[in-house]
Amino acid sequence: MSTAQRSSVKAAKPAKSAAKTRQTTTKASKTKTPIDDAPVSKVSLNWLGGNHPPPLAPLDATASKKVAGNAAWWNYALLLRDRWRDTLSVAQQTKALALWKDLFGEKEIFRNSGPDPEFMEVMVQSSSERDLRDLRTVPWEFVVNSVYRANRPYENRRNHRVPVIRRWPDAATGVKAAKSNRPPALASDPSQWKVMVVLSAPGFINTIFTFASERHILGRQFVKEWKKDVDDQESVRCNPDTDHFKTVWTPKFSELQSAIDSFTPDLIHFAGCDTHQAYAASEEALPVERTALTEPERQTRLRQLRQVDANGAELEETPVELDGYALLHEKSPVMHGDETRIDCVPSEKLATLFTRHQPALVCWNLYHSGNRTAALAVGDGGVGAAIGFQDYVDNAVAEEYFDEFYRGLVASQGRVAVAHVRGLRALWRLKTGTDGAGIICWTAGSRLREFGGAMAQDAVVPTPKPAPGDTSSGTATPEVGRNLFLDIELPEGLNYAQLHHKQYPFTRFRLYVKKPCSFNNLRIEVKLNGEDRELVYRGQFDVSAPFVDFRESIEFPLTAPLARSCRESVVTTLYVQVEHEGKVLHSATYRTRLLPADQWRFAEGSAHTLASFIFPRDPQVEGLLLKAQKIVRVLRDDVHAGFEGYQSDADEDIDLQMQAIWATLLHEYNIGYINPPPAYSANSDSQRLRTPTMVLKGGWGTCVDLALLLAAAMELIDVYAVVFVLKTHAFAGYWRNEDARERFLRISDVGSGSPNDWSVNPRRPRHGLFLTASLREIRRYTASGELVALEATLMTAGGSFREAIDAGLANLDDEAEFDYMIDLASARAAHITPLPLQFD
Repeated sequence: MSTAQRSSVKAAKPAKSAAKTRQTTTKASKTKTPIDDAPVSKVSLNWLGGNHPPPLAPLDATASKKVAGNAAWWNYALLLRDRWRDTLSVAQQTKALALWKDLFGEKEIFRNSGPDPEFMEVMVQSSSERDLRDLRTVPWEFVVNSVYRANRPYENRRNHRVPVIRRWPDAATGVKAAKSNRPPALASDPSQWKVMVVLSAPGFINTIFTFASERHILGRQFVKEWKKDVDDQESVRCNPDTDHFKTVWTPKFSELQSAIDSFTPDLIHFAGCDTHQAYAASEEALPVERTALTEPERQTRLRQLRQVDANGAELEETPVELDGYALLHEKSPVMHGDETRIDCVPSEKLATLFTRHQPALVCWNLYHSGNRTAALAVGDGGVGAAIGFQDYVDNAVAEEYFDEFYRGLVASQGRVAVAHVRGLRALWRLKTGTDGAGIICWTAGSRLREFGGAMAQDAVVPTPKPAPGDTSSGTATPEVGRNLFLDIELPEGLNYAQLHHKQYPFTRFRLYVKKPCSFNNLRIEVKLNGEDRELVYRGQFDVSAPFVDFRESIEFPLTAPLARSCRESVVTTLYVQVEHEGKVLHSATYRTRLLPADQWRFAEGSAHTLASFIFPRDPQVEGLLLKAQKIVRVLRDDVHAGFEGYQSDADEDIDLQMQAIWATLLHEYNIGYINPPPAYSANSDSQRLRTPTMVLKGGWGTCVDLALLLAAAMELIDVYAVVFVLKTHAFAGYWRNEDARERFLRISDVGSGSPNDWSVNPRRPRHGLFLTASLREIRRYTASGELVALEATLMTAGGSFREAIDAGLANLDDEAEFDYMIDLASARAAHITPLPLQFD
């Protein structure tokens, strides 16, 4: 994971990385899990406060299969949660309630009256990692609170959350602390703890991430002589290791094993890249480059990565759905540079690190570390407790969690569950949350008893925030570099489509405040130099530790003529000033470019704006439908027939409406194919697009232009359009009925019902984009005929409507070529609306 001061590889890479990543099914994932045949399965619940847990009855075989399917859905849907977060928010509560009912019948746990549970402990009665895996990997933190919100009055839903702790079944713990049936635990005196920090950044990962602040967070808590008033990089030089504090830098697996065996730490903190993030990072641009990687650079990075199995044998394929940790390859000749080799070590092998020595606590500050990496550290490795993330998490949020977690661990004298709840509560008061991801605390044995006593009650409370202007700490005056840090990053260029869809003029604009400082009346001014006037943003804020994210606060008026009608790239500047009580804290001018308003950026974070270039109200689209009117009447053999979309109940009528539009384009317009207009960039991440007027009047278009033209016509007649985007191609499509689309959005009928059918390579869909992880579902709907793909370029070669359908279906055969599909109605629901361009 990254630090507040390092550049961040986003987990969301809509087009490029998702398309190039293979989804190879491993032997383990093909293995039939006991839940498929289990006649009985249980989930044990225990908690403090609130209503008493209901008695648990064994599930029969039918109920077990229902629970298995529900559990698998949750694990899959969490990774694709943007599909239903905004438009189908009821789906999560419906599924959560269904799972709850299958497990516990009609008995209510969260009633509308009575005290609320304070903390909850969840334990799946499995005997091994594979046993009941799908039920165990349910995001229980998310499900519990969905059930809670569904059962509580609206006014209480946002005022209380239930912290969840995962307990590994006692009888299933692998090593079982070797010499004792009691799991290892931290001593009550924190000064006696031996702490190890593992910071792994081999090869190209080192050029993207730094991990100095990870060490600084732990050093501040566990080393009495630690110099705290230095920045993270300086801390490396000023704060050497001690007898009780050891740092392991970018180790090989064997070196890490030896370090653990010899140092025998009580606590280990791992930081770095998990397998998924490492492969995504292999295609990221360097922060200083601000341009896309060239293909040779990308291949150089990919060659560094090696996936190994639980025995350390190198795999020929790269099944990146396996959770793991990027370490230096055992035979790598160097630690950094193009010749470096990187091992992506799977969770099963990582658990063997603790075969000879079992720490009391292991923390994995990695993406996708909660379900298996942290779980197996407890279940197979025998450690006392482990922390991990269900999915991706904001880097600064992760550091805030661990900062408060370790403070709570010291204050509570080693009570892991208490510290975990403290870390969660610290995050819940931030405006920037965990974005749906669960932070999982796995424990060996019950930890609810840790919450007894006044000390635990005090330790569970996060570090209080001082009132603005509080001078008790002696640092009430903000000083940049001492108690105030700015992290500002601009994209390579700005264009109207990005600003129109709230992508904002800054990639990052965060102000970090050193604990426990808090400042009021901080003024921020941002000026964009326009053609005839400056576009100005001003705001006044109160800020407090740990940080405030201003990126989504800074907006410019979008009515300026230059922004809406810019035809060529224009070099301009952004001026930023931060002021407090008349004192200028930061003043800087940043060079940027205004891109042409018709230029679509298909790079990371902007691909979804393609939907804003679909113009159903273009006058030429209306003219197209007027010409198609007589053809649709002939095809439907009805003199009164028209373009009524789904008002007709027959799927065939939708086909005939689309066939009429296709025939009109074929016979009434002589459209030819042409290459894209120039973008004037050596490493172009964008393409200039034509409006329907330009295509129909000019008589030519690219594959993207033609796909957007068809989508515009579909939207005007109220047919749900889609646009398929491959690595080097684009084409259109449509849903034949509304029910099929709704089922697709609900993720309600994937596969044959087996939990293995829900395995997924995690990527983050955004604003109507459905990425590689959804390709299997997309293929099912195209194979059934409920989703129709149309190869738009065939209209330039005189191809028939049926030939266009066959060619569109064939385009989806190569999984490696697929980038994403835009569902236009979903994009519109996410406010990706047509651009009001000002072109003659």
